[in-house]
Amino acid sequence: MDIRLRAESEQRATEVGRRVPASAAQLRPKQIDELVRLYGEMKSIKGLARHLGIHHHTVRKHLVDRGVEIEQPRQMSSDELALATHLYIDGQLTAAQIAPKVGFTASTIVKALNRAGVKMRPQVARA
Repeated sequence: MDIRLRAESEQRATEVGRRVPASAAQLRPKQIDELVRLYGEMKSIKGLARHLGIHHHTVRKHLVDRGVEIEQPRQMSSDELALATHLYIDGQLTAAQIAPKVGFTASTIVKALNRAGVKMRPQVARA
């Protein structure tokens, strides 16, 4: 069942030319069932919202209404932060290279290193 709710053609332009989603669509019970099933596989509200083309608040609301336990994002442990710091400083790896080694996204690695006070290297322009 495809429950993708919005296509680009359903978006409207604002006065400044930006595209904003059309007003929220109502989900049918079967669509909510599918949303709950997919959450069981993905465990990411924002990822599921992007996949379905709906707002993450809508996803969360339907999950809560159905009594689904929402998993909190895993926090980086001090050991994982120490490893990421070591790989970044001593190993000269990028956040993108470190991410799969510690099980977090590159943006999470960068945020954690910044919070830990690690001096970040300048970004290299992509080819």
